[in-house]
Amino acid sequence: MAKSKSSIGSFFKFNPNIFKEVFIRVQIFFWSFVVLVMLFFIGVNFGMLGEMPDLDAIQNPNNAVSTTIYSADYEVLGSYYNENRIEISYEELSPYLVKGLIATEDKRFYNHSGIDLKSLFRAVTLAFVPGQDGGGGSTLTQQLAKNLFHQNFEKAGALTRLSQKLKEWVLAAKIERTFTKEEIINLYLNTIGFHYNSYGIKTAAFTYFYKTPKELKPEEAALLIGMLNAPARFNPRLHEERATERRNLVMRRMVEAGAITQHQYDSLSKLKIKLNFHNPDYREGVGTYVREYVRQELKNWCDKNPKPDGSKWNVYEDGLKVFTTIDSRMQKYAEGAIADHLTNLQDAYFKEWKGKDPWKFGSRAKPDLLDKMMKQSDRYQDLKAQGKSDAEIKKIFNTKIKMEVFNWHGDKTQSLDTVMSPLDSLRYYLQIIQVGFLAVDAKTGEVKAWVGGPNIRYFQLDHVKKTTKRQVGSTMKPFLYALALERNYEPCTLVPYLAPECPGIDANWNPDGTGKWAEGEMVPMKDGLAASDNRITSRIMCDIGDPNALVEFAHRCEIESKLDAVPSLCLGTADISLYEMVGAYTCFANLGTYSKPYFIKRIEDKDGNVLAQFGEVHKEAIPEKTAYELTEMLKGVINKGTAARLRPQYGLQMPLAGKTGTTQGNADAWFMCYNPDIVVGAWVGFEQPSVHFASNRNGAGAAAAMPIVGAFLRKSFNDRAVQLKHNEFQAPADSSSINLNWDCTAVMDTIKKKLEPQP
Repeated sequence: MAKSKSSIGSFFKFNPNIFKEVFIRVQIFFWSFVVLVMLFFIGVNFGMLGEMPDLDAIQNPNNAVSTTIYSADYEVLGSYYNENRIEISYEELSPYLVKGLIATEDKRFYNHSGIDLKSLFRAVTLAFVPGQDGGGGSTLTQQLAKNLFHQNFEKAGALTRLSQKLKEWVLAAKIERTFTKEEIINLYLNTIGFHYNSYGIKTAAFTYFYKTPKELKPEEAALLIGMLNAPARFNPRLHEERATERRNLVMRRMVEAGAITQHQYDSLSKLKIKLNFHNPDYREGVGTYVREYVRQELKNWCDKNPKPDGSKWNVYEDGLKVFTTIDSRMQKYAEGAIADHLTNLQDAYFKEWKGKDPWKFGSRAKPDLLDKMMKQSDRYQDLKAQGKSDAEIKKIFNTKIKMEVFNWHGDKTQSLDTVMSPLDSLRYYLQIIQVGFLAVDAKTGEVKAWVGGPNIRYFQLDHVKKTTKRQVGSTMKPFLYALALERNYEPCTLVPYLAPECPGIDANWNPDGTGKWAEGEMVPMKDGLAASDNRITSRIMCDIGDPNALVEFAHRCEIESKLDAVPSLCLGTADISLYEMVGAYTCFANLGTYSKPYFIKRIEDKDGNVLAQFGEVHKEAIPEKTAYELTEMLKGVINKGTAARLRPQYGLQMPLAGKTGTTQGNADAWFMCYNPDIVVGAWVGFEQPSVHFASNRNGAGAAAAMPIVGAFLRKSFNDRAVQLKHNEFQAPADSSSINLNWDCTAVMDTIKKKLEPQP
């Protein structure tokens, strides 16, 4: 043993530098390892493991950002997107969102530089310990890197998850050097998804709560933060119990972080989830038809107006902001008035025609309509392409199946699950009442409300657009009466109640009258308009003598549709769009000046730079005196004529003028109404003119269209925020030649005296 000790001692005695040598070698190894790691990460940064984004890409991430549509009162109407994302700034975030995010996802966010070694070590170590959860090792910055550049990782080829993680670390370090902590939080909350194609916290807050992120309450912010890692799993609409547990977990961590108090948690954790859900689907929400029309117009604008670099704007990804003239409140009032009225009108219609097909009756009958519609359907064409015989196809069309149909009495989306044969569904849809509604500022032309149909999910045809035209009925008559006034007729001009005489034009033309007057009785022109009498109107048309004069007058009022120069034009046999009719009526409301309807004010890029502006377009169309006197006559329609029920039924006391319209066989019902501030038009009918109401009781303009306008005006005028005024119509600057003493009794007495035998 002594010898052994001596040998050991001799070893150390003869190797005095052994510790120094080992220490040096360890240092060399350590620093070599550090240098190799640094070189490795430098290599990763320069693309050794695949393409890496540069600093510009990090500062300007290529996120697809939705185009957002705003109302005139700055409500979000909707968006166009591939990924529904609206970016916001840090200042627009609720502090509960920020604190909940950090407390849940990255407690040491403010103490690391992109990589949290302590959390990483804990996660790796506990991953090998049974029953232990070390949590995630990724920081918010790493998650941001992954969210921003996931596509870059995918393009790198057959990379392992390890290589992706290494790239995340490099990107996280870059992001930390480039952005402040607040900017990183903001970028993160702008990139994450929340289900229903909603990306970014602003879209999520709108989708689930119809709020801005700043307005979110603690429990609402916690719910959205809890959805981050698994939006489908913690979807509050589909998994309320699971989402509630996750929300409360986030709030417990907010208590630990001092974001809320224990007392707040005890109270808030007991609350049931209360959503105000708005599906971002273009077929849902407010103003669906006008949003679709704006989309079409925006695409046209993008085609004609490239970016400064010559590339084309992308409606779905470039984050454009479109500011419209639509008033969100008036839009809701219009849609509500339509839903309320048509729900009842549809029921009345089905009772009228119970057991009958309307298209087999009346002057526009088409007995084979259903068969033609069947053969034009996609289902029929597909079956025919498969080689099915007519007998086989007929059997399929008569076999009942489960389906979802539109129904006013359905759920919130107006959907109803039912069992019906395909042929019966065609029969059903042919009889669904269609509608068009447009409200325009009389002075500026700004479109305030636009409804193109009952439900865009089921009916894509927009009944407001210029390209959608129907017979306008008696709403055309004011243009003839205005032409007569322009040609020195007076409101008290007497017209004999006789069949019209149009020699050289159409000698056989003889429209029916209302029968309100005796044969041959002299009727003041204004009374004929108030009663919408076809005989009086046709007598005036024949007296003027040239239908081309009426065509020219209508074109002056910017009715662009083709108008046949025939006497019956004055009774509304022409097909004209609601858009044109409302625009033309601005001439009457605005002292002869046409105000062109428009619905887009300006377009901005995502940074708020104005790309285009649109404004008012006016044209002097008809004399002030003509417009003013016609308006006074159209007041008679409202006060004592065919629209006399409007005021008492809806409590409307403001000055109003207007005209009802009903086409042959009750196929189209119209009502045009205006005051000095607004012009409103409504059309009610069916997609096929051969489908119609059974009688005037439900199908006349005063019954089918007027109630929509009445309910809309009542709600709009009662809402002080809308700021519609009760002002009287403005008289022309030179009103010396206008006589508003329209008691026509004196005129009639004078005529009688002239007709009496002289002594």
